[in-house]
Amino acid sequence: MTEISLDLTALLATLLYWRECGIDRLSGEGFGFAPLEAPATPVMVERVEPSRLVKEALPQPPPVSLDRLLSEPVSPAEKVSLMAELAREVSQCQQCRLALTRQKTVFGTGSLEAPVVFVGDVPKAEEELAQEPFIGEAREMMNGIVRAARLRRQEIYITNTIQCRPPGDRQPKTDEMIQCQGYLYRQLEIIRPKVIFAMGKVAIEGLLGRVGSVGEARGKVHAWRGVPVIASYHPAFCQRSPGSKRAVWEDLILLMKTLETSRSA
Repeated sequence: MTEISLDLTALLATLLYWRECGIDRLSGEGFGFAPLEAPATPVMVERVEPSRLVKEALPQPPPVSLDRLLSEPVSPAEKVSLMAELAREVSQCQQCRLALTRQKTVFGTGSLEAPVVFVGDVPKAEEELAQEPFIGEAREMMNGIVRAARLRRQEIYITNTIQCRPPGDRQPKTDEMIQCQGYLYRQLEIIRPKVIFAMGKVAIEGLLGRVGSVGEARGKVHAWRGVPVIASYHPAFCQRSPGSKRAVWEDLILLMKTLETSRSA
């Protein structure tokens, strides 16, 4: 009797290929299959290569998560690659209704080795046009805040809680914040700052959850995944309420003290 050598992988591929083509649904006498009614419209069956079917049928290794990847030291080149990929993902995002009204997404900018990340709320019209947070009048205010903290603009990172401009510059809705939250978190995970400076209620809630008003959140050191968070007013609020600038200065003093402590540790 002649031995027959079976290639199980090829056999599995063939069977899956037949199934993909609908062989197991054919009708006919003597085969025990129930007859099928003709579809109302033609059904197009995609031809799938057997090799792909085998690959999909076999257990696949789980993808390497960003959390796992960033639990180990990451080189500057790897940070650039991760951030570029994240920026592309943000530019194609369709997770919430803001994708229907935005013109462009507004991603973060700055040093990926930044000791401090400044987080704002939502992009404004001119920021959307330039695809960069804090430009125009807001840039001058932001530059003043950075200088007051004894930092330079080129050595910090600036981003927003929401990466798309809400229509009419309205405040983001809760579900929009939830959908966009992951993008902010992943920027922070890649940079790994020593301190985060959260400016405005949207930024504070995005990082810490609901903690009441900005005034109630100020004056203390919070934490996001072990990273110190200083809460303060948004620069736009300072423009509308010049009296709040003193409070922001106090928050910057706390920022500098926290940063010095973190660097020493």
